[in-house]
Amino acid sequence: MVLTCDVCGAPIDGEPVIVEIDGAVLTLCQRCARKYVGTKGVKVIRGPSQVSTGSQGITAVRYETRRGTTYRVSKPRINVDKYEVVENYAELIREARESLGMSRDVLARVLGIKDSILKRIEDGQLIPDIELARKLEKVLGISLLREAENVGTMTEKPVNKSLTLGDVVMIREKNKK
Repeated sequence: MVLTCDVCGAPIDGEPVIVEIDGAVLTLCQRCARKYVGTKGVKVIRGPSQVSTGSQGITAVRYETRRGTTYRVSKPRINVDKYEVVENYAELIREARESLGMSRDVLARVLGIKDSILKRIEDGQLIPDIELARKLEKVLGISLLREAENVGTMTEKPVNKSLTLGDVVMIREKNKK
């Protein structure tokens, strides 16, 4: 008898991870266990002593306590301020996707995002965050990130400043005096 994962439906190779989520007991594969172990409301009933992801360095390590087994998930921190997305990201993503012969919905499924989000990114209406940009780089084989240049040092004020609600309040206060 082959066990299947209750979340994704894939056959489970090796030892299954049995968890309790909001009172429901589920049998998970290693991949789904990595996603859910360590999140709020998930209690591990039985599983391997260590569940690791490998490539991203995320690990869930088992600790024995009086109350039972608990898991602590550690994730490497990425210095987000150190990188920024290149300006022509929309063109790069669209051209790379089309050169690989992928449709937009297939790429969105691979990345784990909605098709509409990918469409907005390709149209230049939405800038991907650093994590999504790294996924896009890995899947499409392109470079979307560059090291950030002196962030936060503005030397010039914008020339065409539009009127804000705060400006209207300041003007009215001046007129009352």
